[in-house]
Amino acid sequence: MDNSIVAILNHIFNRNKVDVANLKVVDKDKCTSILTSLNYSLEEFFNRIDFTDEEKGQILLSLLMQDTSVRSIIEFLDWKGFENVITALFDELGFSVLSNFRFKDEFTKYEIDVLAFKYPYLFLIDCKHYKHPSSSIMKDAAVKQKERTEVLFEIFPILSEELISKLALPLKREVKLYPLIISWRNHNIQFSSDIPIIPFNQLSGFLQEIDEFRDGLFYISLYMN
Repeated sequence: MDNSIVAILNHIFNRNKVDVANLKVVDKDKCTSILTSLNYSLEEFFNRIDFTDEEKGQILLSLLMQDTSVRSIIEFLDWKGFENVITALFDELGFSVLSNFRFKDEFTKYEIDVLAFKYPYLFLIDCKHYKHPSSSIMKDAAVKQKERTEVLFEIFPILSEELISKLALPLKREVKLYPLIISWRNHNIQFSSDIPIIPFNQLSGFLQEIDEFRDGLFYISLYMN
């Protein structure tokens, strides 16, 4: 990874202040190019102290879309940073997105990392940032995400007002709820209990092809009253 990207990532995640005057000309020019595409000036960016989760996600996604190594960026990310990237990606693809959605039934509290809606799909996403994702861990995650999906469906009348407002869900239409596991690293398992388990670098392809194989996946149909 080149010095310009290291400087940007260190600044937003580790708060290592960068003296712009000390950057090499080539690194300064590359930083300027990257940051201009995100509507920051070089000085404005490196004078900022705090960045919102949304801003971090947009910056990371921009770096990834410029062919920055996924493997390199992961070293800077924690689980929250990964969720920020996923949120930013679905937003970039035109989905309505809601992060860290919490709800509960009579006995248990639940949380879904990311809800992403673009008609007719409502993806209930569990983001997995494991360094070494085993098949058993991923299968267990799929079972739990399926359970969260079923619970959300059962208590949807209680949650409907909030979700309709925040995700712009359509009335009088059928919405399909799909649980989805997204991992940062590649792994050997692609499905468990008909629930997709998708590495980040395959996510865009999966979303482009979802219409072709959606009926073979686990989902729950929800008719919006």
